Amino acid sequence: MGEEQGAEEKKGDAFLLVQEILGEAERIADPPQRLRIRIQAADLLWALDERAGRSLFERVMGEIARLEVKTGSERGPANIEPRRALFRELLRRVVRRDARFAERLIERFEGEVQHWTSGLTREALYQEMLGILWDASAGEASRDVSLLADVVSRTLSPGHGIPSVVSLLLTSAATSSPDVGDTLFRVVFSRFATLPEDSALVVLGAYLSRRFRTADSLAPLEQEARAIFARALARAESLWQQARANPAIALQRETQRFIQSLSSDYLPLFQRFEDPSRVALLTICAQALAHALPVEQRPARPMGEAEGTVEEQMQEIEREPDARMRDRRLRELALKSPADQARKVAEKISNPKMRETTLEELKIRQVMAQVAHRQLEDAQRTAETLGDFGLRSRAFIEIARTFLKTGQEEPGRTLLERAYQEALRAARTARRAECLFEIAGLYAPLDSARAFHVLLEASKAAAEAKPEERVTVRDEAFGGILYEPGKLSLTYRPDVDDIDLPAELMLLAREDFYRMRSVSWSIRSPVLRSRFLLILAQWLVEEATRARKGG
Repeated sequence: MGEEQGAEEKKGDAFLLVQEILGEAERIADPPQRLRIRIQAADLLWALDERAGRSLFERVMGEIARLEVKTGSERGPANIEPRRALFRELLRRVVRRDARFAERLIERFEGEVQHWTSGLTREALYQEMLGILWDASAGEASRDVSLLADVVSRTLSPGHGIPSVVSLLLTSAATSSPDVGDTLFRVVFSRFATLPEDSALVVLGAYLSRRFRTADSLAPLEQEARAIFARALARAESLWQQARANPAIALQRETQRFIQSLSSDYLPLFQRFEDPSRVALLTICAQALAHALPVEQRPARPMGEAEGTVEEQMQEIEREPDARMRDRRLRELALKSPADQARKVAEKISNPKMRETTLEELKIRQVMAQVAHRQLEDAQRTAETLGDFGLRSRAFIEIARTFLKTGQEEPGRTLLERAYQEALRAARTARRAECLFEIAGLYAPLDSARAFHVLLEASKAAAEAKPEERVTVRDEAFGGILYEPGKLSLTYRPDVDDIDLPAELMLLAREDFYRMRSVSWSIRSPVLRSRFLLILAQWLVEEATRARKGG
């Protein structure tokens, strides 16, 4: 009886907190940010009251459909991506709860979506759902194959190419889940007549190549595969004749991809399963058509010919008469050279700003490589040479995270403290606050008292954060584009509203829920405060569920 009462109390507290989050979201001025919070709140509400959760998801779906997202002074197609990202987030959460309900949401709102967002079609929404469905079922022995097949069918639009998500799914299924893949292959095959021929041949040929690369027979797709082989050979012959009649023939992108697939996918299959005469004919067509491809799609140099050593390339670049072009080429060479040679190349750059930027990027790249290879002491020494306090803090966080993941608590805690000290010295920006929040999250399972102390500093830093100047990645001084490895980057400039809060903060809610509530009151940003409250609500929901199950 006591456990049931405790579960109901926690459920009631969670419900009130979700309502508070929805109220807090109303204060958020940016519509996409507000809707992201409402999506997460709907997900939690579903766990507490399924009917209320479904209802809120329906309302949010309509709000996204009618959302006005401005890009400069433009409206229309330019607004698709922000809205599509919101639909993707909503569908990801709904699919996890009830995939058929997600399907019904798309059907219900498709007209409204297309009315308010030119170019965002029903098929596009199903493409999002398909990717989410496949990811959500990864590793499961039994997938809802009928649902996957249904959604694949709905992504295919007559006269339009096969969406990349369908191609990627088939490629994955060919080796990981061939039974599922065969079913989905047949769905696409059944729509062959309504699809652009080259697009269909590329996707279906790629599937067959991966599915039967080492097989002794084409079973259970013998009939379908033979039909595809015949269509591919006929199409190759037709293109070959066109190219002979007009050597300057202009090829569409999908046709170029089909020509490339003749060598990569179809020839190996023909050599394994077709008569020698048909193999010979396809070989002739493939070789002849390769010359019709644009120059950039042909091999840059004969197979096996080396590019030259870094030293030889650097000497060749230094003969470039134009200083700006020489610097850009040196920068590109530095960023792709081994670490022990890259610095020497970068120091040859004459533009001081580009040279400094490139050298700093090389250090960042080296830190990331050393962390990836568990060379953590070396990574620490490299991180110490970074010129920005905020970057040093971020680098120490990533090194500490890896120490802790590998069970090395003592060096991990030492690096966390260094990351904390560097963050305190950094400029008052959202980057600084985000580092402190992450440090608090990493401390949470180790030392709750220290974690709470850092968390209060993070809240204070978020309140003090000032806007940071954006980096123009196309700036000529940077050689056209910057090396961008996520948060450990010269270009990473989040606003306070963009700060990600670590899930480990939930451990502090378990330690002292009311202290965490008091921290939430010190967070000024409605977006950040809503995210913080969502973590607390998630903990309450999990506790209520655990109590209800008696665990």
